[in-house]
Amino acid sequence: MEFKWRIFVIAFVFALVIGVLSNSFQFLYRMFDFSPEVYGWITFTIGVVTFFVSPVLLFASFYLTGQKIDLAAEFLSVVVPLFLGSWAGHVIGYFSLQYIYMVQYGGTYVGPWALWWVWYAFRTAFSFEFFVGFAALAMAYISRKLS
Repeated sequence: MEFKWRIFVIAFVFALVIGVLSNSFQFLYRMFDFSPEVYGWITFTIGVVTFFVSPVLLFASFYLTGQKIDLAAEFLSVVVPLFLGSWAGHVIGYFSLQYIYMVQYGGTYVGPWALWWVWYAFRTAFSFEFFVGFAALAMAYISRKLS
């Protein structure tokens, strides 16, 4: 089984960006004293950026990459890097924000919430980016076979 590094890097970068963006509004709320209106605009902006980065650009990049891959013959060498890249990107994006918060405030707000980290790591194992990426790769494979 050949490990497809291009699939891993694309999944990792997109998941890292989405992992940071999707969790940043919580940390902005905790770190700064925003008014509800400013916080609403920030969450709206983050939501719009997340929508365009995650499904649209992610699908397009995996669709273009998947046109050169024989998904049926190389299934495991495509799915494993896609899974690991999307999982690692989300977890590193989330933990980097946790680290910034802990460094800035000299402690952690996690305390008994340490199990939340385990749950977040488990929940992101099958993230949205994994399924969008796999759907794009499958559609590229099917369209190439039909044409």
